[in-house]
This record gives sequence, structure tokens and C-alpha cells, in this order.
Amino acid sequence: MLNLHKKLQSYIERLFFNGKSTRKSEYITFVLGNVVLMLLLFYVFLNNIAYDWTGKLYPVGSGFQLGSIFGGLDNAIPFVPEMAIFYIYIFYGFAVLTMLFFGFIEYKRGYALGWSLVIINAIAVLIYIVFPVSTNVYRQELLANQITGNFWANQVYNIFKTDTSFNCFPSLHAAVSTICVYTWYRYSLIKKTLTSKATTLTALALAAGIIFSTLLIKQHYIADEIAGVALAYAVGKPLFNYLWKKTS
Repeated sequence: MLNLHKKLQSYIERLFFNGKSTRKSEYITFVLGNVVLMLLLFYVFLNNIAYDWTGKLYPVGSGFQLGSIFGGLDNAIPFVPEMAIFYIYIFYGFAVLTMLFFGFIEYKRGYALGWSLVIINAIAVLIYIVFPVSTNVYRQELLANQITGNFWANQVYNIFKTDTSFNCFPSLHAAVSTICVYTWYRYSLIKKTLTSKATTLTALALAAGIIFSTLLIKQHYIADEIAGVALAYAVGKPLFNYLWKKTS
């Protein structure tokens, strides 16, 4: 990981800075690396191209159902379409703001977040290929008994029409939200200010809302969320321990 960074910085310095290492060349190298990791690899390739491809591997109505793992608790969770505000808008805003801050401002620490997002999503894609979990059973029931005149319900129905139902386990909403919270938490341990602590608590509250929203709009099972949180922590902790130590 860091060897690639050194080679990239060396190339940029030879190309634009007459072979000299400067703060500007360092900044450009880190930011460029963060953009490649977070935008190109994570968002464009893995979160869109690969994600959409895995969702087309199996016919509609097939796939594993995990609603009985917790004694039918998943089935008892009500449909609350208003929680789509967390699932759609708050999730993307939260993730984008976190990536922007650590991609361009705390840019040296952005590598840990970027590599975590890439590895988390790559593992998730591999799991989707061999273990397709579907919430189609919930979708069919909700679409057959649609709530009329409700803006948020219509938002959810549109998700059902455009988003595949196979890419469930692990939940990327849970995994991405968790790694973003973890990033802010690790940052607050270094920048021990009231602002950093308040930001971490806010991030935690947003992540909790996002994770619960996936259940309340019937996009995921409880097992999906647990797997997403566990995956983010398992990948993120060793990466942050290594990369933040090496780039500080």
C-alpha cells in the first residue's frame, strides 16, 4: 500500500517538481491516492459496476432468506417508509462528507478510510456471488399493498424497482456507516477537542439511524446488519493501526 504511495509521489515529483519532495507534492500524492481509492475503486468500480453485476447473477425470487434466524424478529419489524430519509439522503451525505474531509483535509489519514472502503466492498461483492441473500419476499408483499399518497413510501417503492434484492449480506449501508464512525472515533482520539468528540457522537447517531432504516424499510435482515458492522470493524481496525502509524 505505502510502496505504491512512494512510487506515485516519486513520479509526481519528477514530473512537476524537478524531483524535489515538497509539501505540495506530498499533498497532491495523498489526495490523488484518496480519489483513486474512494471515488474510482470504491464508488465507481465496486459500489456501482461490480455491485450491479452481482445483482443480475440470479433470477428474481431466488436467493436465501434470513428472516427466521432470530426467531422471526425480522418479520415483526414494521414498515416505516419515513426512515427512507436515513437510507437515501442521510447515508450518502454522511459518507460523502466523511470521505471529503479525510480525502482532502486530513488527507494523510484518508488512506486508511479509502483502503478500508475498497477491501470491505470487495469482500462483500465476493460474498454476494456465492451467497445471494434476497429480501424479495418483503418487497412483493409491500408492493402488492402499496400505501398511497405517501411521499416516503413512494421513495421506497422506487428503490424496490431499481435496486437489486440480492446484495444483502453483508449490508454495505451498515459497513460503510460503521467505518465512517470508526474513522471519526479514531480521529477524536488524536484530536482531543470538544468538536471532534461531538462530531463522533453525531456520526454514531447518524450511523445508528442508517442501520435501523435498512430494517424499517425492509431492505435488509438483522443478520445483514450484524455482518456489515462486523466486517467494517474487522477490516478497519488493523488497517487504521498500520496506516495511521505509518503516515503520521
